[in-house]
Amino acid sequence: MIATISGTIKSIKEQQIVIEQTGIGFELFVATPMSFALQQQITVQTHLHWNQENGPTLYGFSSSSEKIVFLLIISCSGIGPKIGLAVLNHLDPTSFLQAIIEENIKVLSSISGIGAKKAEQICVALKHKVAKLLKDQPDLTSSSTSLSLWKDLTDTLSSLGY
Repeated sequence: MIATISGTIKSIKEQQIVIEQTGIGFELFVATPMSFALQQQITVQTHLHWNQENGPTLYGFSSSSEKIVFLLIISCSGIGPKIGLAVLNHLDPTSFLQAIIEENIKVLSSISGIGAKKAEQICVALKHKVAKLLKDQPDLTSSSTSLSLWKDLTDTLSSLGY
């Protein structure tokens, strides 16, 4: 498995970048390609996704929290990598986690490719996973007061046996 790729950005397209490393160009699908610059030296987190019909596709993320949230999203039944990228294009990882915790269907259904029914399905499927994720990785909550309060609440309730 390819965990990270370091190199120089040689091309930026609609949802793709090409990173050249020692003469080999790696094409990666990314959520926000315009956040990168040509000739920029970068290291990206990667995920290799296998599709039965199309074969392997490489996805790139500028942070580990983006990758964690992407993997969380595509773990839902009926949700693929394209919707995962659409979510990350529309929301940052902390905002997505907050929307799941608050069961904010309106925010999730505003994302291209997600309707109200699918947003509810995502909330139901991920609510417990997000709570466990926030308990296991408190660094994901450091940038949001609301998520930090949620983590404190879940820790308190867990210690009381709930």
